[in-house]
Parts: sequence; structure tokens; C-alpha cells
Amino acid sequence: MESRFFDKKILFINLTKKEFKIQEIPKEWFKLYIGGMGFGIKLLFDKVSPMIDPYSPDNMIIFSIGPLTGTPAPMFAQTCVVTKSPLTNGALNSYAGGTFGFKMKLSDYSIIAISGKSNKPCYVKIQEDFVEFLDASALWGMSTSKTQEAIIKDVGDKKLAIACIGQAGENLVRYASIITERRAFGRGGSGAVMGSKKLKAIALIGKDKEEAYNENFIKAVNEAKETLKKALSNEWHLIRIFSKYGTLGGLPLVNEKGVLATRNHREGQFEGAEKIGPEYFTSRLRIKDVSCPACLVHCGRVYGVKNGIYAGTISEGPEYETVYAFGSNCGNDCAESIVKADYLCDEYGMDTLSTGTTIAFAMECYEKGILTKKETEGIELKFGSHEAIIDMIEKIVKRKGIGNLLAEGSKIASEKLGKGSQEFAMHVKGLEFAAWMPKGMKGIALTFATSNRGACHKRAIIGDELMDKVDREAYEGKALLIKDIQDKVNAIFTLIACRFSEFVYPLSLYVKLLNSLTGLSINEEEFLKVGERIWNLERLFSGFTRKDDTLPERCFKEPIPSGPSKGQKVEKEKFEKMLNDYYLLRGWNEKGIPSKEKLQELNI
Repeated sequence: MESRFFDKKILFINLTKKEFKIQEIPKEWFKLYIGGMGFGIKLLFDKVSPMIDPYSPDNMIIFSIGPLTGTPAPMFAQTCVVTKSPLTNGALNSYAGGTFGFKMKLSDYSIIAISGKSNKPCYVKIQEDFVEFLDASALWGMSTSKTQEAIIKDVGDKKLAIACIGQAGENLVRYASIITERRAFGRGGSGAVMGSKKLKAIALIGKDKEEAYNENFIKAVNEAKETLKKALSNEWHLIRIFSKYGTLGGLPLVNEKGVLATRNHREGQFEGAEKIGPEYFTSRLRIKDVSCPACLVHCGRVYGVKNGIYAGTISEGPEYETVYAFGSNCGNDCAESIVKADYLCDEYGMDTLSTGTTIAFAMECYEKGILTKKETEGIELKFGSHEAIIDMIEKIVKRKGIGNLLAEGSKIASEKLGKGSQEFAMHVKGLEFAAWMPKGMKGIALTFATSNRGACHKRAIIGDELMDKVDREAYEGKALLIKDIQDKVNAIFTLIACRFSEFVYPLSLYVKLLNSLTGLSINEEEFLKVGERIWNLERLFSGFTRKDDTLPERCFKEPIPSGPSKGQKVEKEKFEKMLNDYYLLRGWNEKGIPSKEKLQELNI
């Protein structure tokens, strides 16, 4: 029995003309790109000029699902968004859980591609083979939760799946996110692209239907469930820790190893780690656990603040990365303020990592006198001030005062401020650092430098370095490990599997699930080759070269000052050698450009 996935379509929506059309997905895409980010980057590459401004009406915002989305297979509930990023000016892929992908599964579309620009705020309602363009003037300025409530009331269907933006997207904050339910397509500024198109929301009504699955697929699903249950029963398995504490469960270990980024990545240990750690959040703030459909892990958390100036705040999250961004990286040990910051970012539609890391950059500028009270309008923008963090979020979203500059991201902000601030603006290619320290984790150094998204941790050997499976301070051998994990995770993201599934499922299980569902006969080598193909296609679209594959000077010049990783920094000469090894393994030239032979090999 062949999956209906092969019958699904591309829905093209043009906001300028208020038109839509439906096309078949080219048959060769299924084996070459499979789905998810594969379909997204292929469509972006074919339809969008890499030379355009991300805010051009010709840029596309592309929602895509994979063949396993909406099936009983656990840990395949996410949706992918692909666009040209306002932060990096390159290809962006971003992911969110929740039910949006499941509703797409129940439609006839594996891809929804939106271009053009509306002449006034609008939202689109998609139902079967019809698209309505509806006035969103009354929604403009609303928070993401209020927007979703208003659209549900307007359409009269509580089963709607909605993806929308808040004020950050409307005001073109370069790291604005798209929110679906309480989940964020967080990184890279996809929300700003929607805002540039005057598109407030997408409302999707899926058909009420059930798909029959063949016996081999059901066997593979049961194998996946048993594999996951076994991992969850292991007290020391990372997935069990996530199930117990959420992703925040790893924070104590990171701090213990001396690589918890603190005060704008100057230090590797935070003295207030226990106050923002998993035990504190669990014992004092936890309300309930949440999960994506068909997932047994329940790694999501809803936290609520009962006392103090942030009393009454309830947020789904924060995750570990958000706690780093508004916590240790800003020198802030007030957990309640982090819940508040997370809530505000979700309501305004803004990436917590870029927001927190940009604020940390501004705090160091204030400390060094590059920014003064005059620019901050009286705010004491000091490390450790949770009040200042909340104030700056409001300024950034509204582009008020110094917030107008910080809304551009730390790269552009540092270029405009000057005075040496570019050396400690913690970004790669314009995307702010995730919660890992290149100084003390050399695999992260190469990961951040070569990532097509920028300073992204999604395709990294974090667990291996933290658990001492490999020497985290070593340079040798890292090029091959990073190249392999990048290709593997890219392949997995064609299925839009949760990133945590890679800690649980062997590669063979992904292939078994894919083949048994679809009737494809892809082997493991071919599956990984899909990931490599996508990696090279992203690179070509983005136009990145060696000059882009680098790190802030802080990583090279300033050793970690204390703790277990004391003295560690990225040694420039060894880093360049590691980069050479990486290019050689990729089949790229010394400038980091894919060779013709490699492109031919990958059928690009």
C-alpha cells in the first residue's frame, strides 16, 4: 500500500494578486529530497533569487511537512518553514511542534508557498482546494494568542491550525518568529518575512479523515515506540532526563563542565545556576507537562509564577536555550523573570535566543561605556538586572529608542555602534549564538562556523562532547564528525523528526519507517546522501564562503577565565586547519565553495 503522500500537492499563494494555484510535486523530488526541509530548500532554490532582499515580495515563506508527519510514528510532529533570512541573508529552515503539521497532513498539501505582498494586513484561510484572503486590519497589533483566539472566533472552527505573527513580525524585528499555538518557528526571522508581506496569519482547516497504514509500517511504528519506551526507562538516558525535567535538565552538567555561556560568553560557569536550574523550575514553577501529538516524551513544560513582580505569568517554556539566553548569558539568576521574558517573546512573536543574546551584547556595551543612560533612556542595562531585560524586550518589539537598533540583531547593531563592539557581538553570519561555547567545545566551534543557519546547534555533537565520548577540547577528527552529523540531521529533517529522536533511533529505523510507509527503497547511504545534497543546495543559495565561516574575535582572543575549562579558547591556526579538513571532506575548494564534481555527484 503506497502512502497518499505521493498524491499531495504544492499550494502557491500570491498575496499581491490575491491568487492561488495548485501544482503537483515533481516526482523526482520524492527520492532526491523526500520532504520537509528538502522540499522547502529545493523550492526556494528554484523559485527565489538569492540576490533579492529578504523583505522583497518575491521572497517566499514556505511551510512543508514530511512523509511521517501526522502518522502514529512518535517524534515526527513538527512542521518546517523555509525562507530567505533577514538576519543572515541566506537560506533559513526553522521548526515548530504542535498540530499545524497534522492539519497539513489532513489537507492535500505537503507544501504551502506564499509570495507577494498584500496592500493591507490580511490573513489567509485554507480549506481543501480553496483559499480566502481576509482582512486582518483589526488583528494588526494583537498578540499571537489574541490573534489565534480572534481567528477561531471569526472562522467558527476550534479545530483550526493557525500560524501567526505578533508585533515583532509586524515591526520587522529581524529575529521575529512565527507562532503556532504556543510553539515557535523561532530562529532566523521568518516572522519578519511574514510581516513584510502584511500577512498576519495562516488559518488551515484540515479534512476529517483517517489514513489506513500497511502492516510493515505499523510494525516499524511499534518498533519505534518500543525503542523510545526503552530509552525512557533508562534513568541515565538523555531522553529520560528531558521527560523528567524538560530540556532544562542538562543545565547542571553544562555548568559543571565549565561551558555554560555566562555574561555574553565571557565566562563558562554561572554562580546562579542553581537558581535557574531544573530543580528550581520543577519544584517552584511547574504547572504541567505537554507534548507534541503521538510523542511519549512530554519534554514541554508549562510554568507559572505565583509570587513577586512577575506573579500571574504563565508560559509554555522556557526551554534550556531560553534559560541560557535570558539567564546565565545576561548574568540573571531570577527564574521568574525568565518565564516572563519567554511569555513576552511568545506573545510578541520573537526568537528568545536572538533576543537574549542581543540584550547580553547591549549589556556589555553599557558596561564598557559604548552605550550610556542617554541611549537606554535611563535603564541601568547591567548584567544581572532582570528588570532591564524586560524593559529592553518592550523597546525592541516596539523599535523604541535603542530598541530600534537592537531589533536589527547584534551583527548590524555592532557594525553601527563600532568602538570594538564587533569583537564581542556573538553571532555567526548574523544569527546569534545558541547556548554552547566554542571556546570549550571545539566541535561547537566548527559547527557554528560552518552552519548554513548561522550560530546554530541543531547539527552538532553536543552530547558526545559533554559526555566525554570525544575530547571536547580536541581539534583532530572533529571535521569528519561535524560533516557526518550535518548530513545525518539534514536527512532526518526531511522527515521533520524531532531533533531528540536522533538520541533514540538508529539510522536504520528512520529508513525503515520511510520505506515501509511510502514504498520507496532508499538505503541508509542514499538517505544520508539526501542530507548532503540539501546541505550543498543551501550553501549554493546562501553564497557563503570561507570569509563567512568564522567566529567572533572573542572566541579566538579571550580564554575562559575560570572553572573546569579555564584557559580554553579557539586557537586560530588549529581552527583554520580544522576548516581545511572540513572543506576537503565536503569536496569544496579552499574558499569553501562546492566543486562542480561534488555538485554532479549529488545531482544538483
